[in-house]
Amino acid sequence: MKGYKTTYVGMFQPPQSGMAPINLVEIPLIQRDYAQGRRDSAVDLIRRDFLDVLIAAITNGDPVDLDFVYGEISDGTLRPLDGQQRLTTLFLIHWYVAARLGRLDAAESWLRFSYATRQTAELFCRQLVNPKHPLPTEFEKPSSWIVDQPWYLFSWQHDPTIQSMLVMLDAIHDRLDSAATSLETAWNRLTDTINPSIAFHLLPIDDMPSSEELYIKMNSRGKPLTEFENFKARFERILESVLTPEEFQKIIHKIDGAWADVLWIYAGEDKIVDDEFLRYLEFIIEVCEWRDGIAEAGRLLDRAERVFTAGNEDHTKFLFHAFDTWFDSEAHCPVDIAGVFGSHLVSASEIDGAEQDQVVLFDSANVNLFEECCRRYGEKRGRARSFSLSETLFLFAILLHRQHNTDDIQTRLRILRNLTDRADDEVREERMPALLEATEVLIRTGALSDLRGFNQERVRDEIEKRKYFDDHEDQLGELYALEDHPLLRGRVFAFDLEPRRLAQRAQAFVAIASKAHWSQLGAALLAEGNYGLAIGERGYQFGSGEQESRWRDVLTRRGRGRNAELRSALNGVLDKVDSNAENPSEVFGRITTQFVAQRRTEQYFDWRYYLVAYEEMREGKTGIYYGDQLRVAGTWNYSMCMLRTDSLTGSARYRDPFLLASWNTSSVGQAVQDPWFRGYETEPRWLRLSASDTGIRCVKEGFELSPPVDQDAAVRFRQVCERHGADDVAFLRVSQVTIDGEAIDREDRVQKCAALIRDLVAAGL
Repeated sequence: MKGYKTTYVGMFQPPQSGMAPINLVEIPLIQRDYAQGRRDSAVDLIRRDFLDVLIAAITNGDPVDLDFVYGEISDGTLRPLDGQQRLTTLFLIHWYVAARLGRLDAAESWLRFSYATRQTAELFCRQLVNPKHPLPTEFEKPSSWIVDQPWYLFSWQHDPTIQSMLVMLDAIHDRLDSAATSLETAWNRLTDTINPSIAFHLLPIDDMPSSEELYIKMNSRGKPLTEFENFKARFERILESVLTPEEFQKIIHKIDGAWADVLWIYAGEDKIVDDEFLRYLEFIIEVCEWRDGIAEAGRLLDRAERVFTAGNEDHTKFLFHAFDTWFDSEAHCPVDIAGVFGSHLVSASEIDGAEQDQVVLFDSANVNLFEECCRRYGEKRGRARSFSLSETLFLFAILLHRQHNTDDIQTRLRILRNLTDRADDEVREERMPALLEATEVLIRTGALSDLRGFNQERVRDEIEKRKYFDDHEDQLGELYALEDHPLLRGRVFAFDLEPRRLAQRAQAFVAIASKAHWSQLGAALLAEGNYGLAIGERGYQFGSGEQESRWRDVLTRRGRGRNAELRSALNGVLDKVDSNAENPSEVFGRITTQFVAQRRTEQYFDWRYYLVAYEEMREGKTGIYYGDQLRVAGTWNYSMCMLRTDSLTGSARYRDPFLLASWNTSSVGQAVQDPWFRGYETEPRWLRLSASDTGIRCVKEGFELSPPVDQDAAVRFRQVCERHGADDVAFLRVSQVTIDGEAIDREDRVQKCAALIRDLVAAGL
């Protein structure tokens, strides 16, 4: 039997020729409960979207077609096998408008709607349409009024269909009560069968063994549509509005065909690729938004509609390419996606077996970025993206390369890695429009002069390296090896691009930069110069004996134009390592021993001397030092805080390296309270003797002393101080000379303080 187009009201009117009459709509027993009124996030979205369309159609919007409703018509009763949810919602809209207008009597013929799934639902529908139960003029919301009626049974609160109907009635009320169009207009549009506002195709079905069998075949056992299936339906309508019919048919076949095949190998245990599709689509949509110079939030479907209906054909082309590129249309199967990414990229854990031109992604355990995007895109760990912005740029770059068949792709990907790795301060969401534009310029043209989105110091260094390679191609391997070192990760600011020395220095750096040598390396570098990285006006970052990231900061944070002292110190160490065949530790030992001996001979005891000569003055885990005179005088003035955390706070503990070295050198052990401190660098730091609480404080000119309170102890304190040359105000002065405006010790203050500590302890203090 052929179907026909009708409306909810039209079903109950005299049938067309040859059609069976309908006097009642009954939801059959095999159907599930009414679901569009459930309270969960996925259904909330479905209900909102569906009602928006329907209410717009009966108020002031365009007509809407709800596709097919399949059902068996027997003895004037339609038992829908597909369309239950839509028909129930239409029934509730019609009842609400009729009840508000007091027209339930006139509408009784088409409000013959019932549920056979549960007796409770059947009784509720019968009571709801009773003309004796009209809605009053004033009420807060339909559900509140209904549950307060004497005909409403307490047991109905446990019926999911009834509870869903109540939720839907409230949602209908919220929309129609606030609509500018009158209920009278809505009634007229609902009952207009000539120019219907909401129509569907009714398809009566006969010649079937049983309604149960057909239902199972057609409605997948009554399972509700997934969030993805609803998204997909809306997304397809968006594409239909911007594509030609031929293009639309092609993409519909691809979504369920080739594109699904591409995603299938990444399906989880549920063997469903819905989530993978949505994550990859979110990547595509967000890239399109950034290319338009905007950053959008909100539902993915709304964002998709804005992107693909904005009239930019490049967005739909990018969408097609982003999927099509992973499917081999000639072989009718997905390409080897893992192999594609493996030909370009390698993870840090696999670098030993990598080809020279493979680009190392240090923070990506799996360099198949398509797979990782499908698994992680859009997820966050705290504020950080699980699929990072740098990975987003790389996936975009490889898609561009495959779309435009670009030249010299490995060199361009290496440059991109050098510009983005560990660049969290520059690779941020608000900068992504500029970064995507710069990435496209780099990948498609190879030009480096106009990459305005990236850190310009890094861009300038890449330009210098390209020029260097043009003249010294034979050193490409050495420089690539430096870029791939975990302490450098693409940035070789600390190395002079000097043809005669670069290769040897690169080899020497690989030899010395292992964790086993970090502590000694720091001392050797200080012996060669002040290699530290300034931290604002308060301190310096030096290398750490334990933390790789600290060395990376020192070696790569400053561009080539601002790290002359670092390059000088590093080159000095590397040249000495290069000229000696022995173990790097022996070279470091010789560098530091010669430096300390020379400074002692010259009686030149500056801060570098102390940090090189006394190992405990370099034991801070972070390599960070703060000084209370740096921001004022620009020098340390022998006041240092050696941090074990990233910064000074009220609770963070730290060491005063001069007091620590003095205590250790004195060898008095627990006779001195272990000198840990809290507070800011400007606060006084006193080393205290355990027995008498005598205090010693390191200041620019020497050591300020705090005598004990006990009178007998104070006498002994003064006697010891006199022997050590302390003056009457309890101050142990260190001999100094001023050089270039800075006070430099002429005697080793650590040794002088240690000797005083030993004598004070020996005197019972």
